[in-house]
Amino acid sequence: MNMAGRLAGRAKPYHALVAGALLTALGQGMYSAASIIYFTRLLGLSVGQVGLALSAAGAMGFLATVPLGRLVDEIGARRTAVVLQIAKAVLVAALAVIQSFWLFLVAAALLGAATRGGQVAWQALVADVVGPQQRVRVQALTRSAFNGGVSVGVLAAAPVIVLTDRGPFVAMLLGVALCYLLVSQVTARLPVPHQAFRKDLDVRPARPGTAFVLLGFVTGFLGLHISILEIAIPLWVLQQADVPESAVSLLLFVNTVLVIALQVPLSRSSKSVRGSTITLAVSGAVVAASCVVFALTHGLGGWSAIALLVSATVLLTLGEVLQSAASWGLGFELSPVGGRGGHLGAFALGSALQDIVGPGLVTFVLIQHPPEGWWLLAVALVAGGLVAIPLARRAQRHLIAHTAATAQTQTLGSAEQSSLKGGTTP
Repeated sequence: MNMAGRLAGRAKPYHALVAGALLTALGQGMYSAASIIYFTRLLGLSVGQVGLALSAAGAMGFLATVPLGRLVDEIGARRTAVVLQIAKAVLVAALAVIQSFWLFLVAAALLGAATRGGQVAWQALVADVVGPQQRVRVQALTRSAFNGGVSVGVLAAAPVIVLTDRGPFVAMLLGVALCYLLVSQVTARLPVPHQAFRKDLDVRPARPGTAFVLLGFVTGFLGLHISILEIAIPLWVLQQADVPESAVSLLLFVNTVLVIALQVPLSRSSKSVRGSTITLAVSGAVVAASCVVFALTHGLGGWSAIALLVSATVLLTLGEVLQSAASWGLGFELSPVGGRGGHLGAFALGSALQDIVGPGLVTFVLIQHPPEGWWLLAVALVAGGLVAIPLARRAQRHLIAHTAATAQTQTLGSAEQSSLKGGTTP
């Protein structure tokens, strides 16, 4: 038996899920750290061409989210996840040998679609593997593993990115592809006792309602902590004359450690619609508080500024952990059996849009309009958390109403069949 088979066969299912997340993150960390340098320094692509490819990847990820979510309902989350992991492996391997910009653009766009669709399939797979009681906890475990894996991948890429030869970069990209192939093999061996196909249901599950889709967009907006961490914080630190640039590394380290340590314990309140909704609203308020503290660092320097920056990052990380847990809980609890993939795909549109719009938004609002931009965003985040409450209630009512209607339809159908079987001819 190969390594992937031993990993999936001997461990408990959720252990294999965590291992799969770790391997995926290891590959993604290496790719994120070295790909831009490889494309610009060794392939000779311009910054504008790479930026265009990244934009295409984000757009394709957004467009592919719902169709790939529906594919989950048709062929199953496990099979979809396997196919998309293999697709990612092939595309990364192709990027290692591609020389043409246009082929690079196509491969990058398809990789963006496969990556985003893979996230939807993975969340649905967690529900299929472990069931309702453990799915948020296991999703939290996989995210903690993912954060740790990304950090290891970035460190593994460090010796390569200082080199000028093409060979080590190509070898590393092929290593990324190997990580994805291993994940596909681990995934293919996972048991899925809670899986349900759309085609096997007597009544087709409801399409995502308006409130559910809007809730996804609000959740995505509250996920701006991603762009704040990755874009706004480094730029903000660089703007502060008396704060060393090395503070960026410290803040990112604080974030990584806290996410790994807190994601699982702080996800316990997100096992129901009510708990997830409250957690989501609280996350908006906590990230808003971090924005206020960031605003207070404007014009400061020295240790006082660093202390405030660390405090703001701690608050931002707490909001990140809570928002992530709430998004999983709402996605799981408000998605019907047999239609989970399509619903999770629709729900993920908000986070996909955040990935596209978020970096530009935080740059314009926070960096170009300090410190007022931080205060403005804080107000918007609190408002977003409050708006999520009635949207979640409406989405839950929609799901309950459809479930009741489905049960009634099935009862009537069974009664008609019994009547036909038991009837007599005159």
